[in-house]
Amino acid sequence: MYGVPADESFAFFEGRRLDAVTYGRYQVALSFDGEVSIQIEGEIGVAAAGVPEVVVTDARDVARPLLDLLARTVVSVRVDPPTSLTLVFDDGTEVRAIDDLGPYESFTIHHGMSLWII
Repeated sequence: MYGVPADESFAFFEGRRLDAVTYGRYQVALSFDGEVSIQIEGEIGVAAAGVPEVVVTDARDVARPLLDLLARTVVSVRVDPPTSLTLVFDDGTEVRAIDDLGPYESFTIHHGMSLWII
């Protein structure tokens, strides 16, 4: 909706452990320790180590690789403004939240009391 800001690193994801993966009708939420989370309502890309990325609009289609990330830690974050944010986990899996720049929000990020709507 608003695009991923070029001046934000989202480095606060680094070192965070994935504690929960929750599914709603139109949303998947990844909740980390330290009051950090991302709720994805648009396209999501998942690439396990050594496997090409799969991009889906229904996160249930990538449930297995997302659930396999429970208790894993984010080792780096890549921002590709204005279209995506990628979380890289300690096993090499990459999860990419994609903003289609359409009229609706694609994902939201929470860090403590801070909120980004993208």
